[in-house]
This record gives sequence, structure tokens and C-alpha cells, in this order.
Amino acid sequence: MKLLIADDEDITREGLKNAVSAMDLPIVTILLADDGTKGVDIALKEKPDIILSDIRMGRMSGIDMVDALKDKLPETAFIFMSGYSDREYLKEAIRLKAVSFIEKPIDLEEMKNALKEAIHLIEDMRKARQSKLFQSKATAGRLALLLTMPPEEAGRIDEEILKGDLNSFIRKNRYITVFLVKSADSLELLNESERKRMSDDFDLFLSSSGAGEINIEKHDRFLIYHVFSPEKLSEKEILKAGNALKEVLPENGRFFISAGRCVSGMENAYRSYNQAVLLMQSSFFMDYGCIIIDSSEELLPAPKVLPDPSEAYLLALLSGDKDNIEKAESEIAKSFSDARNLMPNQVRDIYYKLFSMINYAYRKQSLDPGKEDSNESLLGFVQECNTLKELKEALRLRSDRFLSSLKNEEPENPTVLSIKEYIGRNYSRENLSVKEISDYVHMSSTYICTLFKGETGQTLNQYITLFRMDKAKELLSDPKYKISDISGKVGYSDGNYFGKSFKKAVGMTPGEYRSRVMI
Repeated sequence: MKLLIADDEDITREGLKNAVSAMDLPIVTILLADDGTKGVDIALKEKPDIILSDIRMGRMSGIDMVDALKDKLPETAFIFMSGYSDREYLKEAIRLKAVSFIEKPIDLEEMKNALKEAIHLIEDMRKARQSKLFQSKATAGRLALLLTMPPEEAGRIDEEILKGDLNSFIRKNRYITVFLVKSADSLELLNESERKRMSDDFDLFLSSSGAGEINIEKHDRFLIYHVFSPEKLSEKEILKAGNALKEVLPENGRFFISAGRCVSGMENAYRSYNQAVLLMQSSFFMDYGCIIIDSSEELLPAPKVLPDPSEAYLLALLSGDKDNIEKAESEIAKSFSDARNLMPNQVRDIYYKLFSMINYAYRKQSLDPGKEDSNESLLGFVQECNTLKELKEALRLRSDRFLSSLKNEEPENPTVLSIKEYIGRNYSRENLSVKEISDYVHMSSTYICTLFKGETGQTLNQYITLFRMDKAKELLSDPKYKISDISGKVGYSDGNYFGKSFKKAVGMTPGEYRSRVMI
């Protein structure tokens, strides 16, 4: 918060400034004025939250100064100081709805209590204004959604939306800056009280400069904040607001924030939104918690064509030399160092091929790559990685596991390996059978059942069931999948039968398993 101290005595002003700075109060900026005239000028420019003013000053008294400001700064709290016990001044202070009237010489504890009271009053006023302004969450959300669309798509904004306090607020705050928050996790994990706290705390920050916001959630991973302000926000102010938004987000969350340029008028809000969306693409090349704004007027260069490093990487893998593999991975990562003209999906495609090369190297060495071997699970994993850093770390772990397998494990029977690969590609089909698998490897059903049990200690049907249950557990760990849909994805058309099979294999129902892993 901002505090303006107005007093015509230099020693008093500086002494009060030092005293307030030492107090444990949320006051970050302290402004000084040596009379009422300067106090008015500073207050109109800086919009302080609290004014602590002497009553008797040269050129303009504290009473006249507050009289000139009270209508222009309706959410500023006033505290008067006076060395004169004069009833007339006290009456004027009451008329101007001053928070407190402190007699000189100043008692610092009394002043601290008066400042605390003023801070609580300001916070209550702002919360009340925001609550009144956006009392219809559905209406504000509807407007927030329309502002992400071009006018020709959104159509004419209904007068039913722009009515009352919302209408007057938007007329007063004609500038709009769109902030986009991307969550790596489902927003369903945020409960209602947490969402309200986030919105209230961000509103409190914005209201200190007369700004406000409306927001909406989109696609379970995105929060869109339309920030309305009376004046055009500078790049510095946009970054400051982005940091304030970052502070209100859950501490242990994995978020990125991008912000479009400040635009004038609701009809241009979608331009700020589109820019925030484009900027968010570069979050892939950054760490969680970053705030991305466009500080350049230059157009981004066109996406470049990336060379395919997969064959060279495969040769490094097959060499079995750790230094060769790490050098190849470092060179690949270095080629993505200039991310300005790269698209995240371009890089994901490259890493998908690299992971595929590791799986191919496993097969080439007659080793079992494990359940990560299927194209479906591999593609899903790559798409779920939110940053380049996550992909690089995952590739390093996977190549390290390959080297460990190469050194420590006995090569797997090629026929058993082929059977496992086939199951990995076809487990979602309900009619997958031993007969079909035996036809695939060109051997009799009896022989492959005996071979598989001898090599793995499991029957073929046990392996298929447990493989499906492992896949079901992966899907149950992701809240975007409904339990009713998961059974079909792992080869069960009958949901009840899937539930019984899952409980028998895992020891709990699918619902119980989801509840446990989602805690």
C-alpha cells in the first residue's frame, strides 16, 4: 500500500517516515508533502491508499486538502494530526470521515493502531466493491468468454451483461490487458475456496490502482484474467501485475503466466488475448513460474525446419558408451537454444523419435523395454511434458535405464519379446487372444504358452490382465478420464467385469484406487 505523509515540518515528516518504515505493516511506498497544495498534486498523481496529514499547514490546510481529494479518491483513508485540541477541527475531521484524529506529540503506538485501522477499512471497502461489481459470477464469466473472441464471432455484447456497476466500471476502465495462466495440472484440483482466495487477493492488488478483473477457466488447464484499468498499463506495470498474480497462485502449483499488450476498448480485448496465447507457446522452453510478456515490437521469425537427429542418436545408443549418448543428447538440446522460431510440437516430435530410438535399441539388443514400449503410451507421455527441461531429463533417465539393462540384464528370448510388443500394441482390443498371438509369431498356442510361462513365470493370460491393469492405473491417475470410459480403453466392454478384475488384481475398486492416488 501507499502512504502520503503531509506535514510542514521537515523533522516531523522524516521522523514519521522512518517510524512507519520500521513498523510491521503492508505499506511499501511512503510519499512526502510539505503542505496541502503539494499534497493534492502528489495524491492525484500517485493515488495513495492512506493520507496521514497535519491539520495546520502553510498555503493549504490538511482539512482543505482532504476536502479537495475526498471525491476524487473515494477509497483513500484519511488520518489527521494536530497539536491543537480544537473542537472545530475535530468536527471537520468527523465530517470528512477521517479514520482517526491523533494529537501531537505523536504516540507511535497510537499512530500504528490508526494505520492498522485504516488498512482494514481499505481492504473491506475494496472487497465490498469487488463483490458488488461482480455479484453475478455467471454474467462476468460470460463477458470474459466473449472478450476472447473477435467481435464478428462474439456478436453484439448483450445489454443484459453490461448493466449496473459492471457497465460503469468498464466505462471508467477502458484499457484491457489479458493475463493467461496455464496449469500443468487439472484445475479441478483447486477447490472453490482456493479459487475465491486467488480472485480476492488479485482483486485487492488491482484495486489499489483503480483496476479490476473478470476471469474464466478454459479447457481445464487455463485461467484467463481480463484486467481493466483506467490508464494504459506500461510494460513495467504489466510485469508487476503478472508478479502479483503469480503470488496469489497456489504455492506448490506448476503454472506459467503470459500477458498480451494493453489495448483500448472491449472490441480489441481479443487481440490482447491472442497475443497472450501466442506468447504462452514459449513457456515450453522456460521453467515453471515464468512470466512472459512481449517487450519487442518485432515480428517473430517463421518456424524453422529442424534436422532429424534420431539416426545419429540410435548409433550412439547402440555403441553402449555413456559419454557418446550424453554428448548426442547435449548437442540435440543445444540445437533448441534459440527458441524464438521454434514451435513446441516441433520439438516434441523430435523427442518422440528419440524415445522411439531407445525402444528400438532395446529390441535390437533383445532386451525388454517395459510397459513404456507402446507408441500410444510414449506419445501420451511426450505430449504431457510441459517443458523442454522435462523432456531432456526424461530422455536422460530413459537412456540411463537402457545402459543399465544393457550391462546387467540377460537378453530376453526374442519370441517372448515379440509377444510382449504385440500385447503392448493391442491390449486395448477386447478380442485379443492367445490364438491371435500365436499366429503373429508363427508358433502353436501350446508352445508359446509353455515358452512364455517358462521365461517369465507368468501365464500369457496373466500377463495380458496385469498389463491391462497397469494401463488402467495410469489412466485412473489422470482426472480427465472418466472411470466409465477407462474399461473400454484397456480391453473391457463390460464395466462391471472390469471392476471385478481390477479389484482382484489390485485389491481395491477403480474408484478406491483413484481416491487414493488423487489425495
